[in-house]
Amino acid sequence: MSGITRILATVFTVLVLACTAAMADDDKIMVFGGDTYASGTTTVLNQDSPRNAFVAGATARLDGSVGRDALLAGARVRSNASVNGDLYAAGFSVKIDGTVAGDLSAAGADIEIGPGAAVSGNARLAGGSVEINAPIAGSLLVGTGDLTLNAAVSGDVRIMGDDIAFGPDATVGGTLTYYAPDEVTIPTSVIAADKVTYHKLTPHAAVEQEDETEVVSDTTVVASFISMLVFMLALAAVFLLLAPQRTETARARLIARPFASLGYGFVALSTLIGAVPVALMTIIAIPLIPFVVLATVVGWTFAYLLAVYALSWWVVTSIRPLSPSLVNRLLAIAGGLVLMSLLHYLPFFGWIANIVVVLLGFGAMAALCGHSMLARRERRNAEVIETPPPQPPEAVTSDPVNPPDEPPRA
Repeated sequence: MSGITRILATVFTVLVLACTAAMADDDKIMVFGGDTYASGTTTVLNQDSPRNAFVAGATARLDGSVGRDALLAGARVRSNASVNGDLYAAGFSVKIDGTVAGDLSAAGADIEIGPGAAVSGNARLAGGSVEINAPIAGSLLVGTGDLTLNAAVSGDVRIMGDDIAFGPDATVGGTLTYYAPDEVTIPTSVIAADKVTYHKLTPHAAVEQEDETEVVSDTTVVASFISMLVFMLALAAVFLLLAPQRTETARARLIARPFASLGYGFVALSTLIGAVPVALMTIIAIPLIPFVVLATVVGWTFAYLLAVYALSWWVVTSIRPLSPSLVNRLLAIAGGLVLMSLLHYLPFFGWIANIVVVLLGFGAMAALCGHSMLARRERRNAEVIETPPPQPPEAVTSDPVNPPDEPPRA
């Protein structure tokens, strides 16, 4: 298990370095020292890279061949070209459709290796859902919730997952070791039974002593944390790129008026949560409850991310002034997310700290929405005042001395 942790930690470190090297203040492609750097909201690297390629963005796609290693990071990651070295990919959704001459390391919520891909080295995958439809010449290491293996693996295979399935094209040339809650029926066409080793994966394991100790899989914890961290960083990058002014305004207000933000956040969150029992009381609004729950979950996520960004950037810049580049801000957010995750392990105080962070974010967002509404109302009122009302036509008055000419009567 410790080996899995070291591998995934190394992969994530390399991916962070890739983001640091790739992301810039403006959308562009840069070649420096023979390496190709591409970043932006939607980044597509079409040109060939003679050495290494670094691609980052909300959507990061590699269409040009790479002479050595490729590192991709974003919310939606796609690799459609040949990589002559190692490929590192991290994102919410990761899909590999190109060949990899070296090793493949990928992390994300959804990972798919398409039938057009091929991995000549080892593959290391960590994600919520993993689907493999391309051959792997080396070994395969997977930590996931759901795995579908439908391709040939020439080397050894080690799997940690809740649901493991094998397709008709699945074969294992070496040994197969898997950890799962229940034993899986593996066809002999995949691997001989004497080469398979099964370990039961349970959340609780009793020891020979009187008390019981909870055992949590190292792989599950690391894979879940990496997936969460990558998703939150990708979401933060999207907001910093698409709505920079609103995000900075909310951040500045949270830092300038933290107690007011805390109060506004309490009112905003109470309003959202209180809408559920009110909908139940009115009966006719019951169909709206799923939308209220969805809005609460989405608002909770955005509020948490905004507050972590504001507090971490304030702490970092208080220690050492930094330029407000996208790279520096994302690194600050990553540090804040790691720290807040560690606070979960503190009894009581960790839970209180996370609630306070969410309330701060809710308050900043509520204040921003309120000011926007007031600004729109003031603009409408100003337009009404500046535009004079239409004047009625002047009435024609009769002059008794000089009466108006009348048409002749028939």
